[in-house]
Amino acid sequence: MDTNLSLDRIIRRAKDVMTFNTRTYEEIVRDPSATAEAAIVVATVAIASGLGQLFDGGGALIGAVIAMLLGWVISAAAIYFVGTRVTGSSATASSVERVMRIVGYAAAPGIFSIFSGIWLVGWIFATIIFFWLLVTMVLAIRASMDMTIGRAILTGVIAWIANLIVTGLVWWIFGINPTFPFS
Repeated sequence: MDTNLSLDRIIRRAKDVMTFNTRTYEEIVRDPSATAEAAIVVATVAIASGLGQLFDGGGALIGAVIAMLLGWVISAAAIYFVGTRVTGSSATASSVERVMRIVGYAAAPGIFSIFSGIWLVGWIFATIIFFWLLVTMVLAIRASMDMTIGRAILTGVIAWIANLIVTGLVWWIFGINPTFPFS
């Protein structure tokens, strides 16, 4: 586990996560140096999401970045709490940092949200990305919490609700009219 940041490794891992390579999910969960990498992925996705919403005004970029970064932390904490206290089993063991690493990488499909602001077809991109993110997030929860797909889905639904509340508040504060339902 290399402690140096490598753009090549970040790109490879992001591609593997987007193509559902579960071996890479496990690798990221076990690699403490992947936390910084995950932050880079989240920041990149946040900028892409903000650029995709620029038609909504200048506050859209700032709001998207804040919402994504805040949503990442809130989601990881919610997933950890729900996964270890509510939906987990006696064998469920994890840490917030492990969850943050893989959830950050699982946000990688959001890079394509830059296209969600395209007039008339942006909603198509947003819908595809939304479902793509659902799959990567469930696999991320499963890998970080060592749980079944069913428990991972339940954990994700509860954590997603918390993320929507936070994201909605940020959108409201910045006056953003959201075109992408899962930033």
